[in-house]
Amino acid sequence: MLQKETKERIQSLYREAIKALDLRPRYGQRVMIAEIAKALGAIHEGEKDERDNDAGIAVVEAGTGTGKTLAYLIASLPVAIERERKLLVSTATVALQEQILDKDLPALKKHLSLPFNFALAKGRGRYLCLAKLDKALQQLSGILSTVDLFEQTPEEQDRELYEKMLVKYGSGDWDGDRDRWDDEIEHKQWSHLTATHRECSNRRCPHFQNCAFYKARSAMEDADVIVANHDLVLADLSLGGGAILPAPEKTIYVFDEGHHLADKALNHFRLEFGVRSTRQWLKQLEKVIEQFIADAGMPVGLMHSLQEMPANLQALSQSASLVWPLVMDLMQDKDRQRFEFGVLPESLRELLQTMKAPLQPVVHCLDKMSDMLQKSLDPNETGDFQREVAEAWQAPVGIMLARAEELSEALSWIAAEEAEGELPVARWLSKRPYGDDWDISISASPISVAAQLRRNLWSRCYGAVVTSATLTALNSFNALKWEAGLPDWAVYERVASPFNYPELGQLEVVQLASDPKSEAFESDVQDWLKEAVNPDEATLVLFSSRAQLEATRDFFIRDWYEHLLCQGYLPKGEIVRRHKERIDDGKGNVIFGLASFAEGIDLPGEYVTHVVIVKIPFAVPDDPIQSAISEWMESRGRNPFMELTLPAASIRLIQACGRLIRKESDRGKVSILDKRLVSSRYGQLLLDSLPPFRRV
Repeated sequence: MLQKETKERIQSLYREAIKALDLRPRYGQRVMIAEIAKALGAIHEGEKDERDNDAGIAVVEAGTGTGKTLAYLIASLPVAIERERKLLVSTATVALQEQILDKDLPALKKHLSLPFNFALAKGRGRYLCLAKLDKALQQLSGILSTVDLFEQTPEEQDRELYEKMLVKYGSGDWDGDRDRWDDEIEHKQWSHLTATHRECSNRRCPHFQNCAFYKARSAMEDADVIVANHDLVLADLSLGGGAILPAPEKTIYVFDEGHHLADKALNHFRLEFGVRSTRQWLKQLEKVIEQFIADAGMPVGLMHSLQEMPANLQALSQSASLVWPLVMDLMQDKDRQRFEFGVLPESLRELLQTMKAPLQPVVHCLDKMSDMLQKSLDPNETGDFQREVAEAWQAPVGIMLARAEELSEALSWIAAEEAEGELPVARWLSKRPYGDDWDISISASPISVAAQLRRNLWSRCYGAVVTSATLTALNSFNALKWEAGLPDWAVYERVASPFNYPELGQLEVVQLASDPKSEAFESDVQDWLKEAVNPDEATLVLFSSRAQLEATRDFFIRDWYEHLLCQGYLPKGEIVRRHKERIDDGKGNVIFGLASFAEGIDLPGEYVTHVVIVKIPFAVPDDPIQSAISEWMESRGRNPFMELTLPAASIRLIQACGRLIRKESDRGKVSILDKRLVSSRYGQLLLDSLPPFRRV
């Protein structure tokens, strides 16, 4: 139970925040604070100071305008500090992460009587590696030649950028965070400047004391609040928890944009490899090993492994070359081929199994090489290589080891067979670009991450808050509970938006002549837009299909040239900037967008007064993971449309409608051009879950 002193402290901090930030107290916000505080207050600690009861998890759907960020910070921060836990706030998008880090937390730190520190946690790949920067500049100066056949040499045109980075980092004007650099950095440029954990030599690196990544890690250790993203949290959990971030047992998590957590986890646990790219990598690896032996020799500890390496690589290459015609035959002229219930053809499974045996000694050898090179960099240890050899080869060998480990893990899972009664794994083939040609990738993914999240997160964490404006689907938490593995005993609460939707907005369901599945639908949509949308106002048109967006753009581009911005033709941030600029100048503008414009963008007031949703946003019908889940549900006599497809569409439709009213003074209209909302049996379920706009 929440201690009286803690309860009073939370209430006092809320009053301080409302007064200092000039906010209006909101009933929903107070309810959210109370429910989170009660859930965390019910935690009982065992002998090891870890949670030992079924309590401490609050799932709160907070309608738009609730002020959920302030609510969960005020409710959870005092508890975390009092109980000496870390408060970790995780988001799905960079935009929300930056808002919390640059706006919300600094404001609270300035005005609250509760002192606290906060820090940002990002993966290593978002930070500058000084050793890699030094290497790139030396290569551009001709001082150092590269031994890394997996990366191209830095280009001369990037020299000015790299030198500027060195100066700004050295002067303290930049902290080495890619996202904090003034200008956009292309992936190709950044690839020369950041290191994976296998490339990093940690404390043995001569730049360790000035390392941007480890400076950020040090700041995180002193912080009371850590801001991260879902991907980083999942990466930490997959490493056992506590490897990158504080251990779950010592952490109170807040998953903002929590409706994305299960999808992020599915993507995180997905494994794949390209057949053609793997064959090419094996050829490169063979050349690199030859070059390594020529440069470094063959130490006694590696002699046997290196002598066996050519035969093992040859065996791998032969098996990989046999996989190619087999997958080509399976694919035929399709772009994707999913295997029913995740069962591979036996010929393909056996061939992939044969690759595992020669791959294991390759991984073992590269692991041993990496370890020996690391030790040779340490002045306190007697290494097997000269220091200059270790400095030149440590990073390239690390890259090779990481790639070999990824291939080994992918093969093990793709070629596995599930026991009877276990959930199937989705397995499929797909075409993908590869240089100027194409490749076929073999992929595997769990169809559910509920068990993993339940085991590694919910049962271990000290406490957790899951929140978003859209957690329920068709007015129920059931879909979220199934997807994310949330326990039944968690606190589930819905906090209504404070907005008076009937007064602020209108909703119209437009019944076009054609069905959304018919060929005539595209032209009917274009005709309706031409009649109903005024390009001199602010309109957001959301499409479910890129092909339809592009066709509609082609139809309007001549007439609306000065008033139309389309996703895919400009970066998202630039579209929003130009749109606001045009509205500010009184010119009007129309945005054509896809799913990413249906959430995560904030266009309040006059920036959007009309939202047009072209279709009910059902998932892509040939998505291999969703198809595998549907197949499994049907085999159990369940209805995947009602349990999976419709709830997911409901959430996306609510998010799309949520682009209209962002604050209490906003006004506007939502138009949905899909007559299935009134002609189908499920249409009313979707309408009932939408904000209660006035129907017209």
